[in-house]
Amino acid sequence: MEALRERNRLLGKGNKRIDEWVEEYLDSCVAEGKEVTLLTQWCVSKELEVRYQAQEGCFMPTKQEQVLFGTAMPWLANLLESHGFRRTWWFTFNRNCLESGRINADLETEYKRLIIGLAEPLVRQGWLLVVDWEDDVLGGRAQPNKEVLASVDTFVAPAAFQLEMDRHIGWEAEAGLIQGEFTRRQDVKHQIACEAEEGRILKHEKPFGEFILVPVERSERYNFFTILAPDFRRRIVAILPTNPWRLG
Repeated sequence: MEALRERNRLLGKGNKRIDEWVEEYLDSCVAEGKEVTLLTQWCVSKELEVRYQAQEGCFMPTKQEQVLFGTAMPWLANLLESHGFRRTWWFTFNRNCLESGRINADLETEYKRLIIGLAEPLVRQGWLLVVDWEDDVLGGRAQPNKEVLASVDTFVAPAAFQLEMDRHIGWEAEAGLIQGEFTRRQDVKHQIACEAEEGRILKHEKPFGEFILVPVERSERYNFFTILAPDFRRRIVAILPTNPWRLG
């Protein structure tokens, strides 16, 4: 655990520290002879269209994408193996839950081809599984939790909702979108309800349940996963480069 905590500290003071839940989960895997399950979610959204244009009509790997698959993910996989853990690491492509945030289908295919190529050496080692969240796990488009969507104000404090609105404005700029206030509010409500449902599915339904979340985004990305799964963020182990798909 100390090696994990040190790697976590190196990402900066604002990074979420590793919770004792993670150590308890690893201990339970030892006691029960279970393999360790890890999950990394990879966002495939509109801002990739901006990157495609910036890279002059193609996708070339960023430095951080190369670091992630070349050294960062193997480091953790090897660390676990050196301590006697069997491990399976799920890597899911996650489309944006908002229609406004979905990438062109042809560009999505091209980008996935790039990432799958980078991941292939790890897949061949037998511990990394690359799947599509909607196509392979859900069997359809991600849906919002109906109860949360009908009454977002009941589940989310006004200050937290406004903070997410502000984040959404920043995301619009990155994705090259222009939205009005009403559309933005509706999008944020839909997003929150989708993330609440995703947290519920990940915690309570197969093939996941108990797992370590190894994100490539800031931990705030998972704030609303806790609406229906209150302890969800306790499983976060933030040791990978953040937003590796971004240029610069």
